[in-house]
This record gives sequence, structure tokens and C-alpha cells, in this order.
Amino acid sequence: MSAGKFSADRAAFFFIEKRADKGALRRLGFAYVLGRLIIIAMMVLVTLPFLINAAPTLLDMDPDSNAFLLKLQSVSNVYQAVGMLAGMVFLPIFVAIYAALLRWMIHGESGGKRLGLRFGEQELQVLVVLIAVTLVLVLAIIVSLIPLVIVAVVASVMAKAGGHQIIVAFGFILGFAWLCAIIWFSVRLSPAVALTVKRGKIQVFEAFAVSKGHFWSLFLAYVLQFFVILALALAVLFTALLVSLPFLGVGVAMFGWSEPSMTNVGAYIGLAAVPMLVLTITGLMVEYLRYAMGAGVSACLVSGIDMPKPGSAEGVSEAATPS
Repeated sequence: MSAGKFSADRAAFFFIEKRADKGALRRLGFAYVLGRLIIIAMMVLVTLPFLINAAPTLLDMDPDSNAFLLKLQSVSNVYQAVGMLAGMVFLPIFVAIYAALLRWMIHGESGGKRLGLRFGEQELQVLVVLIAVTLVLVLAIIVSLIPLVIVAVVASVMAKAGGHQIIVAFGFILGFAWLCAIIWFSVRLSPAVALTVKRGKIQVFEAFAVSKGHFWSLFLAYVLQFFVILALALAVLFTALLVSLPFLGVGVAMFGWSEPSMTNVGAYIGLAAVPMLVLTITGLMVEYLRYAMGAGVSACLVSGIDMPKPGSAEGVSEAATPS
């Protein structure tokens, strides 16, 4: 695979560039959707008995009462706890798929037989870097918020003496500058995982050297991907609406527009099963594409970087120079 020049448009769609293993993107997507569906099915099996027990009580309560809100909150807490547990179970699968995607995009390797998944030293490195990048970003946000809070307190004191418009304008400018700084920091740090896969060792802050001079190309690539994913998400919702219309018509013919009752809960679930399955699967496909496209941006950048020789400075090839 030729390196080529790094640019925003190429980086945004780098994940679909031609490679030796043409089916890797599809196989990894299948693994991602299948893994997520299995986790979701396990969540449903765990939470369904609790929901069935809580549903009659909720239906008999006044929706405006405090008791209803407390009961609803307890149901929500159960779902959140199960969701967090499911996320921890799926994390190794996600890391294996993400590492395989980066290997395929950077080195052109499928990563193994069949689905191309494994969990070895490189996957552990990817997991460490993902956690490290997340912690660094969270820490940067917290630390950078401290002066903003101080300025906000001082501004509120000064506001009592007048000059509200100037203070509001200054606060807006300061907040916008803070947001720009966080975006800049996040974009510059984004190649860390791809760089780890490229060099075979943990790389975090080294990403700043690699992304130097490429901020705007990286940023525009992510912006372009955002609109692509937004369009795909709207298409998924429209498709789900079209699929659900016949089932909605059957439901209205059977039950009218009356409120759901426990006596017909089985019929409601049956009518909603197909539209929900279509929405879930298509939504997971878009979710996978979002991760694949994001990985492609940083993979496009680091694929043009030469491997540094032992004891030498880290080199950057011609392909990675700013366009």
C-alpha cells in the first residue's frame, strides 16, 4: 500500500482505500455487530425479569407522583449498572477489533485467520493507550476548568458593580477559547493509538510530534466524518420508520390508540421486535463505521511515518509532510 500525501479528504475515507485483504473491513464489522448483539441479548435476559416485575407497578402509578419517579429511577439504575457491566465485558472485544482495524489500515495485514481477531501484547498496548489518552483528556479538562471557575467567581463579584455586558462578552470569549484549546489538545493527541500499533510500543505524548503541522487536516477530516455519520444516522432512523409503519398499523388496528396494558404486553413486544431489531442492527453498523473512520484518520497519518532506527531520532517520511 503506497503512503501517499496526508490530507483531510484522504484521511476521512482512508478506511476504504484498497488493500490486499479486501474483506477485512467487512469481517471486522460482522464481528463488531455480532459481539454487540450478543451483549445486548445478555442485557435483555438479565433485565427483562426485573422490568416485567416493575411494569405493573409503574402502569398503576400516577406519572406525576414522586413514587412513580422514584420507581422509574430504580429501574433506570438497574439498567445503568447492567450496561456498565456489559461495557466491561465488551471492552476486550472492542480493543481486539480496533487494533485489527489499525493493523489492517497501517500494515495491510488482516491480523489473523477467520475474523482476524486476537488479544495479545499489541491489544494490551492499545488498551493501555486508550485508557491513558482518556485519563489525560479528563485531567486536562479538569485542570483547565480551574482558572475558568476562578474567573467566573471574580466576574460574578465584578458584575455587582456594573458592566454586565462586558463581563458576559469576556466570559463568552474565554469559554470559546477554552473549548478551542480542548479540541486542539484532543486532535493533536488522537494519533496515539495508531502510532502504538505502527511502532509496536506504547506511544502517548509522542503523538504530538507526529501530528505537528497536521492539526487542520486532522480536524477537517473529523468534521467531514461527523457529517457523514450524521447523514447515515438520519438514514437509519428513516429506514427504521419505514419498517415500523406496517407494524404500527397492525397495532392500531388491534388495540387502537389506547394506553398499553399488561394483558397485551406480549403482543406489543412482538410487534416492536422486528423494527427494534432493524434499528439496532443498522445502528450498530453505523457505530462500527464511526470507529473505523476515526481509526482511519490517524492510521492515514502514521502510515507515512518511517520506523525510527534504534538510537536515532524519530523520522517522518515525505508522505507525512503537511499538504
